[in-house]
Amino acid sequence: MEPEQAVTVRRRQRADIPELAQVLVRVHARDGYPVEGVEDPQAWIVPPGELAGWTALVGHNPIGHISLTEATSSDDAARLWVSETGSPYVNVAIPVRLFVDPPHRTRGAGRQLMLAAYEHAIGLGKRMVFDVMLKDEQAIRLYEALDCQRLGTITHHHSGGLEESAAVYVAPDSLP
Repeated sequence: MEPEQAVTVRRRQRADIPELAQVLVRVHARDGYPVEGVEDPQAWIVPPGELAGWTALVGHNPIGHISLTEATSSDDAARLWVSETGSPYVNVAIPVRLFVDPPHRTRGAGRQLMLAAYEHAIGLGKRMVFDVMLKDEQAIRLYEALDCQRLGTITHHHSGGLEESAAVYVAPDSLP
């Protein structure tokens, strides 16, 4: 039996996006993430206000992704953090678009992607604040294993009148 190849993480490249889009379609089919669906998965991967993006790979195959975005007053998680702390939005970065191909989960890709985003946010002098749908229990376990602290619960209002509860987290001063 061959040993499993290690998961590596690097900055996302444009050439990664088509394969990441296929991964995203599989994630959506299994987990219902993203909630709004994946009508145009390639466009969804690169969010507005992106500061940077990373790809998790096994060999040369993309298996996961995360982006880090600037916070704005339209971000529910950032609004909660700003109201709790008085810190300006410019001091906040939001990790988004985190997903890992289901067959490759439990290999540490999600953790490595979060660490890449965290280190970049810290390097920019920003605090990482984000939300996660309460239904996404696997993601919540990851964030809590990284010592992220829950700030509260919010309600997301999606297109078509869909509402869903989400927990807001803040990353610690240093990750374990």
